[in-house]
Amino acid sequence: MKKVFTCKVTQPLLLLFTFLLIPWCASAQQKIKGRVIDKTDKIGLPGVTIREKGSTNGTTTDIEGRFVIQVKNANPVLQFSYIGYKSREIEIKNLSRSDQQVEVSMEVDVSAMNEVVVIGYQNIERKKVTGAVSSVKGKEFENTPYATFDAMLQGRVPGLTVLSTSGEPGANNIVNIRGSSSLDLNGSSSPLYVIDGIAYDVSDKQSTYSNSSPLAAINPNDIESIDVLKDASAAAIYGARAANGVIIVKTKRPKSGAPQIRISSYVGVASQPALKPVIIGSEERRLKMDLINQSGAFYDQINQGLLSPFLTDSLNTAYNNNTDWQGLFLQDGLLSNVDVSIAASKEEYGYRFSLNRYSEEGVMKGYSNSRVTPRLFLQVNPSKSLQVTANVFYSMNKYKHGSGDFSRYPFTTSSFPSSFWQIRDEEKQIYSGQYDELRDDHKLNELYANVQAVLILSKPLTITSSLSYNNGVDRRDYFKPAVLNAGRNDAYYFENQNNRLEVENYLSYTQSVKNHNFNGILGQGVEMNTRNSSYLLGRGIAATSIKTIRGVSGANLEGNTTVEERRRLSLFARFNYDYKGKYLLQTNFRRDGSSRYGAESQYANFPSVSAGWNIAEESFFESIKKVVTSFKIRSSYGITGYDPGEYYAQYQSLFSDASFNFARLSDGSIPAQNDPTLQNMTTYNGAAVFYPNYYQPAASGNISWVTSPQFNAGIDMSLFNNRISITADYYIRDSKDLVFEIPVPLTTGYTLSSNNYVSVRNTGVEFDINTNNLSPKFKLQWSTNFNIAINDNYVTKLPNGGRSVTFGPPYLQNILTVGEPLFAFNVWDVRGVYARDEDVPVNPLTGRRLGQYNSNTPFSAGDPIRRDLNGDYVIDDNDRIAAGSPYPKFTGGFNNNFSYKNFSLGILFTFIKGRNLMNGYLSDKLNGSSRQQYDAWGRLSGPASDFGGLNFWRQSGDVAQYPALVSKSDPNNFVDRFYAGQSLFVEDASFLRLKNIRLGYTLPTSFTNRLKIQSIRLYGVLDNLYVWSNATVPDPEAVQVSGYSSGNDYPNPKKYTFGLDFTF
Repeated sequence: MKKVFTCKVTQPLLLLFTFLLIPWCASAQQKIKGRVIDKTDKIGLPGVTIREKGSTNGTTTDIEGRFVIQVKNANPVLQFSYIGYKSREIEIKNLSRSDQQVEVSMEVDVSAMNEVVVIGYQNIERKKVTGAVSSVKGKEFENTPYATFDAMLQGRVPGLTVLSTSGEPGANNIVNIRGSSSLDLNGSSSPLYVIDGIAYDVSDKQSTYSNSSPLAAINPNDIESIDVLKDASAAAIYGARAANGVIIVKTKRPKSGAPQIRISSYVGVASQPALKPVIIGSEERRLKMDLINQSGAFYDQINQGLLSPFLTDSLNTAYNNNTDWQGLFLQDGLLSNVDVSIAASKEEYGYRFSLNRYSEEGVMKGYSNSRVTPRLFLQVNPSKSLQVTANVFYSMNKYKHGSGDFSRYPFTTSSFPSSFWQIRDEEKQIYSGQYDELRDDHKLNELYANVQAVLILSKPLTITSSLSYNNGVDRRDYFKPAVLNAGRNDAYYFENQNNRLEVENYLSYTQSVKNHNFNGILGQGVEMNTRNSSYLLGRGIAATSIKTIRGVSGANLEGNTTVEERRRLSLFARFNYDYKGKYLLQTNFRRDGSSRYGAESQYANFPSVSAGWNIAEESFFESIKKVVTSFKIRSSYGITGYDPGEYYAQYQSLFSDASFNFARLSDGSIPAQNDPTLQNMTTYNGAAVFYPNYYQPAASGNISWVTSPQFNAGIDMSLFNNRISITADYYIRDSKDLVFEIPVPLTTGYTLSSNNYVSVRNTGVEFDINTNNLSPKFKLQWSTNFNIAINDNYVTKLPNGGRSVTFGPPYLQNILTVGEPLFAFNVWDVRGVYARDEDVPVNPLTGRRLGQYNSNTPFSAGDPIRRDLNGDYVIDDNDRIAAGSPYPKFTGGFNNNFSYKNFSLGILFTFIKGRNLMNGYLSDKLNGSSRQQYDAWGRLSGPASDFGGLNFWRQSGDVAQYPALVSKSDPNNFVDRFYAGQSLFVEDASFLRLKNIRLGYTLPTSFTNRLKIQSIRLYGVLDNLYVWSNATVPDPEAVQVSGYSSGNDYPNPKKYTFGLDFTF
């Protein structure tokens, strides 16, 4: 018999009871303590994720594998998950004690240990890969302060060279896989990017601003992993787009479970670079007067009244200033990034939505880049045999480019007025790129979409259909006010549109018969690409307030439009076979057809074959497996290709001279379009006349595909239970029949002819070593990656019997020579400085000293010793040599990661060796000092350069590194001592860079659980901290692609950021 007790309580007592009940209810959640260990060696596992099923309660294990978790259910089910181990679920029954102790053992997941890589249309286990493939996880570079992900790969992949030649926000980077084969001196051999199945060929992207990167449209925080396909066996499946390698980017996907929200944000500053050393004010005046004295012409110039009042009238306030013009346009730039995502996945569907906003101010005023990128991934499983996915992202980029293309980087001190000059507010705005009347509106919007359906026809057979679409609009409105344009207002409009549609369908087959495993794909693809470009220039805009092309007469208008269409039809196949995972064989084949070629060359085939042997799987290997855990040898040969993106020579044999002027009004008697006074066209019998197009290279209908035969041999091995892993590769990559223009006799009517004239070879070796340096038992963990690649690049074929070809103006010549690297500097070889006049060689036939071909003055003391190669006692173009190359011979990186409890620290060094640069800036500085100072050192003479410890010739007998700064000979007749095109200015551009330091701290789960937050991480990144180099330029990496440094190069700034990362 139950007894029921009732009582009446007053409201205060009820309120008191409620407050007493709250802590009691909170204490109803009980704690479970325990330890998670490895099933085999019984070592505690740190970082295991533990969650109570059906609740938000969760925690992670400490360094010894111990954990404490609060649970709310009477019989809770705990879920244990850990990378590389099989997940477990354990039900805790009869939870009667307040502190329950459990021990959980976890088993290594062998399948999880076999890393999966993406090789194009397929995922494959790392142990079965027979090609040269390197992988980088997105976690390794997440939240690094760069607008483009390619910059984050520097030093992380052997054989992948990334050069940041400009620090401008959103700038383009030079990316080459296994050397360069481009015949465009200012271009690069860019790889093909494949982003979630969407081919992203940067050669199709035509920007209205030459320094903008097309990869700035992609949010780096969306990236899950990157696989770099370096040899033909891995890349041949992409055929004519894979000659320069393939970079496959896989973005993040939702993971099973409840919705997960992540918010990540960082802010920081880009630090302005150090100013170039100059001498200003009274010190500048004293130095310049001293140089005039050294020239021996001081008194003559005074008597003739030739000295500038800037030098002589030091009391005039207009000439008595101390302006260092560099400081006018430098600043500390702010940068910020906000990334929000939500993701969830169930058996029937999954989704992930992310939104990113990135903003960066340049260290030069007036430069910036901002980007907003939403991305949506959807996955629907209507049945067990059908899966449909959609991946869509849209990117909105906005740029500011300072004073624009016409004065892009005003960083060379020689372009400044003298420091004596009094600066005006308007000049401050002009030099800083912030002049109010200047307008530069540059926007790049891009849409990418991919829809894919996978249907299981039978257990071994599936069919995949994929539709990809890309639309990009790059639009720029630019107004150049009169103050920047010799008194005339000009307006420009540029627009480039790119539309690309690709459809692919392929069958996949997988079958195992006993220990024989087979799989393959067979497919076809169609690609349609249309590119539209528009350009319009209006000269003499009436007023600066208009800023657009409006009301400009026809005579002052200039413009054109172009449309380029390309079609590609493809068939592709792959076959994989392995026996017990020991003996591996893979073949690939692709046939591409392009509308760019004539009927005889319209199609090309790209096959490859590769094989591998997992020796460690053999029984005879068992005795050493405790030391050598795995060992695989592999080799491949194949052919990839390249479709020249701008070549339409076979269609350019004729042109018409038709032109129309409808900007002028007709008299109204006939429509303007029919008024002959407004038209200009040559006709014959009423039909337009077409002429031979002598303005283009001679038409050629037999242009063929550029092909790239490649051989690769490599090993993959791991030691001491995978604590050390080593990958090594040797390769030969030929680029055959590159399209090239050569001069032809004027009697042909043309000046150039294009055809497949040139071949280039790249050979090299690559090493990649990963180590876990401390025992897993230690609280402190330390892992290291060291990678290095050695590349030898040289020309193997040239037209006209292999005759060398030179490019560029005389002071900056590059040369192609069989057996030499691409675009070596073509210079005079300088072997020091003549100490005395009698040291100069004398022609025994004429009695004259060695002289310069363009000067009647012979060499004398204080002049450079230029080597006379042909012995004719005249220094001319026949005495030039190939000296140095802008392409590096050694590249690599050294990365260390440390973790201790909840702290993490990463330090990355990158290095380049064997690259050269041409220091045009130093040449200009020295030339500025050696000109006849009395007529050059006026208002626009520039500040005096600080030459530091440079060793110059001063008097007879001096042994010096550099020639005399001033000349005592006839001012109108002297040797150009500081001419840029000599080996004196070819410098070693090798460097070692402390690329970044990354420090992070994850708050304890005991704290975050109380906030109902899964994790909180604090982090900071110090980027581009220091560079060690023997080069005299501020940054040997931030020079032109050709290796030329004008001093006007946009510097790569130091960056300091701090961020927070929340996961709910």
